[in-house]
Amino acid sequence: IHLDFTVKILNSLSDWVAIENDKLNDVVLTPRFVTTFMARITRTDMDSFVWDTCMGSSGFLVSAMEIMIDDAKKHIKDVQSLNSKIDHIKHNQLLGIEILGNIYILAVLNMILMGDGSSQVICGDSHKEGPKFIKSHRDTFPANVFLLNPPYSAPGKGLIFVDEALSRMETGYGAVLIQENAGSGSGDVYAKKILQKNTLIASIHMPDDLFSGKSSVQTAIYLFRVNRPHEADDVVTFIDFSEDGYTRQNRKKSTQKVNLRNTDHALERYDEVAAICLGKKPKTNYYTETNGLVIKDTVSLNGDDWTFNQHKKIDTTPIEDDFKTAVTDYLRWKVSVILKNEVNTNV
Repeated sequence: IHLDFTVKILNSLSDWVAIENDKLNDVVLTPRFVTTFMARITRTDMDSFVWDTCMGSSGFLVSAMEIMIDDAKKHIKDVQSLNSKIDHIKHNQLLGIEILGNIYILAVLNMILMGDGSSQVICGDSHKEGPKFIKSHRDTFPANVFLLNPPYSAPGKGLIFVDEALSRMETGYGAVLIQENAGSGSGDVYAKKILQKNTLIASIHMPDDLFSGKSSVQTAIYLFRVNRPHEADDVVTFIDFSEDGYTRQNRKKSTQKVNLRNTDHALERYDEVAAICLGKKPKTNYYTETNGLVIKDTVSLNGDDWTFNQHKKIDTTPIEDDFKTAVTDYLRWKVSVILKNEVNTNV
């Protein structure tokens, strides 16, 4: 009930709040089910130190905090120790930076409603505030989980934020929801730089209507292992997640329950893709190498072939149906020519 209440408030506020330079900064808030999914595949647990340098309304931090607290409840039985750990998580293990003032207010409100994890929520330029904070808090905030949905108009389609953040981390994982073509050569030099220090683990092709009504940009989630240079023979897992089980509509006066409906086992599908990314055995088999929705392949160290479609194999071997179709088309053409000649002769 508490979570539903919080989400409803944030959804309502984000509908009417004035966002500074909205079109210029291409502000699109990430759906909660996606932020939770990304926190899961970056192995977030009660000992994680999670940060987001373009936090928006703090959706990633809220999802991470929920996972961290749940993990603490599973492993700490002593009530006093548990409360102390939860307090530490909220006040010391989360970091968010947002440059837009009105969005920053949403983030603070969100974190307060979720139990006040707003201690390290900063309003400012992440290019300056991020490095400064990490450097001055290296002993107390050893960042090991990075979550991000950057402004796609930024250099490298937003990959500049990924490169800067991962370069400040010594261990852990990072996941970015970004314009997909940032990984197909449109990410300037940043994709190549990222691979020089980090390993690309997975590339997830997301639904084209993920931001229905907000943006039509095709997105992907790129998952990285931090501080381990990508090698030419490293295998990357590519997943076509364009069908995620949700049906989306864009009825402006409708509730989220109407605009986002679980119509085909969405929860199970997200669990399966998370298991694939984590190297675990999935409980379902919606996405497999057999049906072509999972591809395991290497990538160039130039950082220009991270997308699923660039590794999709197209089988050009002719089959019996192809032969039948070709023969049928030929006979249809031959008959039409004969009939046409007969008509001309009779005339």
